[in-house]
Amino acid sequence: MATGQQRKIDLTQLQPQQIIEFRKSTEQEINHFTQSLQALQTAQSRLKECINSVDNMEKSDASELLVPLTSSLYLPGKIAKKDEYLVDIGTGYFVNKLAKETKSVYESKIEKLNGDSKKLKEILVQKNEILNSINLVLRNKMIEYEKQQKQQQ
Repeated sequence: MATGQQRKIDLTQLQPQQIIEFRKSTEQEINHFTQSLQALQTAQSRLKECINSVDNMEKSDASELLVPLTSSLYLPGKIAKKDEYLVDIGTGYFVNKLAKETKSVYESKIEKLNGDSKKLKEILVQKNEILNSINLVLRNKMIEYEKQQKQQQ
């Protein structure tokens, strides 16, 4: 749909099996968008942890810390410069930033993720409304089908 227009499908004209397939497709889309939203929320929490770490480092008087090599392996380290950080700005590029600039980078990333999360939530609301409509039409089709079966007997 390159023109940006959406095709509308009259569900009442479809057979029950087609409606069921459409419902499965919509449920898969909802699951995909839900997983994407959870991934965004996880990324947001990690970025917030980075900001908290910078804040904690500024408040701390310690000159030593543990440097993570993996999630469960750490090495002892010493702080060379307390107000300078090596910040991952994406695609494997790192730059030196002062504490204030470091927090600004992460805050802007969080704002971007907030915007993306808001859009995903709106899509999820729409998809859930579509799913409710599908379920309603399918229920009506099944009631109609049962009435036809009783009439034939």
